Amino acid sequence: MRAGIDHIIVNVNDYAAAKKFYAWLMPQIGYPKAMSYDQPQTDVTTGYFGDHGSLWIRPADPEFRADKFHRHRVGLCEVAFAAESRKQIDDLAEKIAANGGKVTDPPKEYDYLPGYYAVFFTDPDGLKLELVHVAR
Repeated sequence: MRAGIDHIIVNVNDYAAAKKFYAWLMPQIGYPKAMSYDQPQTDVTTGYFGDHGSLWIRPADPEFRADKFHRHRVGLCEVAFAAESRKQIDDLAEKIAANGGKVTDPPKEYDYLPGYYAVFFTDPDGLKLELVHVAR
Protein backbone atom coordinates (compact mmCIF):
# COMPACT_ATOMS: atom_id res chain seq x y z
CA MET A 1 0.00 0.00 0.00
CA ARG A 2 1.33 3.44 -0.93
CA ALA A 3 1.02 6.10 1.76
CA GLY A 4 0.79 9.77 1.01
CA ILE A 5 -1.43 12.80 0.79
CA ASP A 6 -3.65 12.85 -2.27
CA HIS A 7 -4.49 16.57 -2.26
CA ILE A 8 -4.38 19.76 -0.23
CA ILE A 9 -6.83 22.65 -0.65
CA VAL A 10 -5.74 26.16 0.31
CA ASN A 11 -8.25 28.98 0.79
CA VAL A 12 -6.89 32.32 -0.41
CA ASN A 13 -7.91 35.95 -0.03
CA ASP A 14 -6.75 37.21 -3.42
CA TYR A 15 -7.57 34.44 -5.87
CA ALA A 16 -6.05 36.22 -8.89
CA ALA A 17 -2.72 36.81 -7.11
CA ALA A 18 -2.66 33.26 -5.73
CA LYS A 19 -3.52 31.75 -9.12
CA LYS A 20 -0.68 33.69 -10.75
CA PHE A 21 1.80 32.67 -8.02
CA TYR A 22 0.87 28.98 -7.96
CA ALA A 23 0.72 28.78 -11.77
CA TRP A 24 4.38 29.82 -11.70
CA LEU A 25 5.44 27.80 -8.62
CA MET A 26 3.85 24.40 -9.09
CA PRO A 27 5.46 23.41 -12.43
CA GLN A 28 8.84 24.42 -10.93
CA ILE A 29 8.46 21.81 -8.17
CA GLY A 30 6.96 18.88 -10.05
CA TYR A 31 3.26 19.71 -10.46
CA PRO A 32 3.09 20.53 -14.18
CA LYS A 33 -0.61 19.97 -14.88
CA ALA A 34 -3.31 22.48 -13.97
CA MET A 35 -7.09 22.37 -14.03
CA SER A 36 -9.44 25.26 -13.26
CA TYR A 37 -13.10 25.40 -12.43
CA ASP A 38 -13.44 29.14 -13.03
CA GLN A 39 -17.10 29.12 -13.89
CA PRO A 40 -19.77 31.51 -12.65
CA GLN A 41 -22.21 30.11 -10.09
CA THR A 42 -19.77 27.34 -9.01
CA ASP A 43 -16.81 27.04 -6.74
CA VAL A 44 -13.87 28.75 -8.37
CA THR A 45 -10.90 26.45 -7.83
CA THR A 46 -7.64 25.64 -9.54
CA GLY A 47 -5.67 22.44 -9.02
CA TYR A 48 -2.03 21.72 -9.79
CA PHE A 49 -1.19 18.04 -10.35
CA GLY A 50 1.99 16.02 -10.06
CA ASP A 51 2.77 12.33 -9.86
CA HIS A 52 2.09 12.31 -6.12
CA GLY A 53 -1.13 14.26 -5.63
CA SER A 54 -2.33 17.80 -6.10
CA LEU A 55 -2.64 21.20 -4.47
CA TRP A 56 -5.78 23.25 -5.00
CA ILE A 57 -6.52 26.91 -4.36
CA ARG A 58 -9.95 28.45 -3.89
CA PRO A 59 -11.20 31.82 -2.67
CA ALA A 60 -11.91 32.08 1.03
CA ASP A 61 -15.53 32.70 1.90
CA PRO A 62 -16.25 36.45 2.07
CA GLU A 63 -16.74 36.50 5.84
CA PHE A 64 -13.18 35.21 6.32
CA ARG A 65 -11.32 37.38 3.80
CA ALA A 66 -10.09 39.82 6.44
CA ASP A 67 -8.35 36.93 8.25
CA LYS A 68 -4.62 36.55 7.85
CA PHE A 69 -2.66 33.31 7.89
CA HIS A 70 -0.47 32.63 10.91
CA ARG A 71 1.44 29.40 11.16
CA HIS A 72 1.04 29.18 14.95
CA ARG A 73 -2.77 29.14 14.92
CA VAL A 74 -4.71 25.91 15.07
CA GLY A 75 -4.58 24.29 11.65
CA LEU A 76 -1.96 24.29 8.95
CA CYS A 77 1.57 25.42 9.84
CA GLU A 78 3.30 25.01 6.49
CA VAL A 79 3.48 22.92 3.34
CA ALA A 80 6.91 21.47 2.53
CA PHE A 81 7.65 20.13 -0.94
CA ALA A 82 10.51 17.74 -1.72
CA ALA A 83 13.19 19.05 -4.06
CA GLU A 84 15.26 16.97 -6.44
CA SER A 85 18.45 18.89 -5.66
CA ARG A 86 19.99 21.87 -3.89
CA LYS A 87 20.29 23.56 -7.27
CA GLN A 88 16.52 23.37 -7.74
CA ILE A 89 16.11 25.14 -4.38
CA ASP A 90 18.66 27.83 -5.23
CA ASP A 91 17.11 28.45 -8.65
CA LEU A 92 13.60 28.70 -7.22
CA ALA A 93 14.66 31.01 -4.38
CA GLU A 94 16.05 33.55 -6.84
CA LYS A 95 12.64 33.90 -8.53
CA ILE A 96 10.16 33.76 -5.63
CA ALA A 97 9.92 37.51 -4.97
CA ALA A 98 9.53 38.35 -8.67
CA ASN A 99 6.54 36.00 -8.82
CA GLY A 100 4.52 37.28 -5.86
CA GLY A 101 6.01 35.36 -2.93
CA LYS A 102 8.46 36.32 -0.21
CA VAL A 103 11.54 34.42 0.94
CA THR A 104 11.47 34.26 4.74
CA ASP A 105 14.54 32.08 5.28
CA PRO A 106 17.11 31.80 2.49
CA PRO A 107 18.47 28.61 0.99
CA LYS A 108 20.99 26.98 3.29
CA GLU A 109 21.63 23.84 5.27
CA TYR A 110 19.46 23.84 8.38
CA ASP A 111 20.26 21.71 11.42
CA TYR A 112 16.98 19.76 11.51
CA LEU A 113 18.73 16.70 10.04
CA PRO A 114 22.17 16.19 8.51
CA GLY A 115 22.04 17.36 4.88
CA TYR A 116 18.72 19.27 5.30
CA TYR A 117 18.89 22.05 2.69
CA ALA A 118 15.83 24.26 2.25
CA VAL A 119 14.31 27.60 1.40
CA PHE A 120 11.29 28.88 3.33
CA PHE A 121 8.90 31.33 1.69
CA THR A 122 5.33 32.54 1.66
CA ASP A 123 2.61 32.77 -0.94
CA PRO A 124 0.74 36.07 -1.53
CA ASP A 125 -1.49 35.39 1.52
CA GLY A 126 1.46 34.59 3.79
CA LEU A 127 1.01 30.79 3.80
CA LYS A 128 4.37 29.31 4.79
CA LEU A 129 5.87 27.06 2.12
CA GLU A 130 9.16 25.19 1.95
CA LEU A 131 11.20 23.46 -0.71
CA VAL A 132 13.58 20.96 0.89
CA HIS A 133 16.23 18.46 -0.15
CA VAL A 134 17.69 16.02 2.36
CA ALA A 135 20.94 14.39 1.30
CA ARG A 136 20.79 10.74 2.28
